[in-house]
Amino acid sequence: MRPTTSVGNLRCWHGQPNQESCRNYLNSGLPRRVLYYKRGEWIDFPQSTRKVIIDGFRGQIPCVHVFYGCEIILVDLLCMVMSNSRTKKHASVAWIDEADRCFFPRLSFDEGADEPSEQVFGVVRPPAFSVPAPQMVTEFIAGAGNEPPAPGPNIINLQRGTGSFRYMEKLFLLGMPSVVNSENVLAIYKYVPRDTNAQLRYQAFEGQFRSTKEKRRDANDRHAWFGSTTQEILRILTYGFGSEVAPTVLAAFGSGIYLTPLHRPFSSVNLCDVDGNGVQCMLLCQVTLGNMEQVRPGSLQNSPSSDEYDSGVDCNVVPRCYVVWPSHPDTRIHPKYVVFFKLPPNLQEYFFDLRDVRFDNNPIRNDPDFDRLSGPKQTFVSVAGHAINQHMPYTLLYTSMEHHISQIEKELLFRHHLDFQNGALTGESLIRKINMVLGYWLLVSTTLKRPGDHAAPYGDDMSRKRPNSVP
Repeated sequence: MRPTTSVGNLRCWHGQPNQESCRNYLNSGLPRRVLYYKRGEWIDFPQSTRKVIIDGFRGQIPCVHVFYGCEIILVDLLCMVMSNSRTKKHASVAWIDEADRCFFPRLSFDEGADEPSEQVFGVVRPPAFSVPAPQMVTEFIAGAGNEPPAPGPNIINLQRGTGSFRYMEKLFLLGMPSVVNSENVLAIYKYVPRDTNAQLRYQAFEGQFRSTKEKRRDANDRHAWFGSTTQEILRILTYGFGSEVAPTVLAAFGSGIYLTPLHRPFSSVNLCDVDGNGVQCMLLCQVTLGNMEQVRPGSLQNSPSSDEYDSGVDCNVVPRCYVVWPSHPDTRIHPKYVVFFKLPPNLQEYFFDLRDVRFDNNPIRNDPDFDRLSGPKQTFVSVAGHAINQHMPYTLLYTSMEHHISQIEKELLFRHHLDFQNGALTGESLIRKINMVLGYWLLVSTTLKRPGDHAAPYGDDMSRKRPNSVP
């Protein structure tokens, strides 16, 4: 049962709600369907979004933020309207409560309509036949108490083509196989701690940085990627790491918050959930690691083993995973950017099928030695229906490409070939993974050349050169 409330302690972001919309909100039971008006029809919000809106209704928070594709959308039940925070365009919102009572605005409109139209209840379609709304990338409740919510969740959109966007895009692509390119990067947001709680968390982070630097002489300040569900990532941007992020329990290196180094975002892709449009997101953080303690696989550790250490790492020489212990993580992890990306379905499947490379007992740390590998009896590479070097030994394939591919691609190829030799992959599966890692254009541009012909390696492409620092 929802607590009794009144108009006096509710506010609408768009201004004062009208009497009818107030009456609808106050008289309604808990919604079971929430809809928005689009091109003359009422369409159901996706289930995950509906849950967040209902949670806000239950907690007397009539305004909630959602991510609609890569746009910030404010859903305001008190005013019965939703608005795009960037374009400022609006559309009507309605709902049906658990008692099957309908609450619709008398006049409804969408962002493409010049004039409101009279509401017609008959156009509300049953859930089974509703046209799916574009799936929300993520959602979270924003705003509380008597004050209206901020217009955005402490983040600002970096415009594509600006220096900041290109810089962050380059950082992200640097740590991905070359088959992932700029077309796969949809949007990048910068975290800006604007509300009081966010500013306090940032002050605590800066205080910990100074304290660690004074104590250790080097704060060991690094940037690292955090992969998780989009809902959790956006909650982090609202509430911080401390209250919302559960440590990874019983993982390879103990119970803590796991991040991957700046040059390895590919190893966090399989931790990022996918929305109905195939969109994922990942968080880039600034981390104060201090003295890193090497943690052995299978450890049950959840704190530093002594006062000499501050954080955990899988390997001090070539780290592939950082572990921030769960005690007060907000003082050691500061979110900086969110990258939204969309991969083709077959590439998504590849990443989700990829064994978690952060937790390998025997990780590949040096340049892989392909000479000691033996390939399938027939290394058959089929691209777009064409056979390329049908009986080409795998070592010759690698020799023809080793100057054209990145260290990440070498690691992935070597890993898949080890799986083949250990019986975990069939020859056919191995070839599929080779095709996936290298991509069609790279295979064509290298395997059709004679070993003595040297094309410009991919690393000479300026778009893949590593920036010196993160802004």
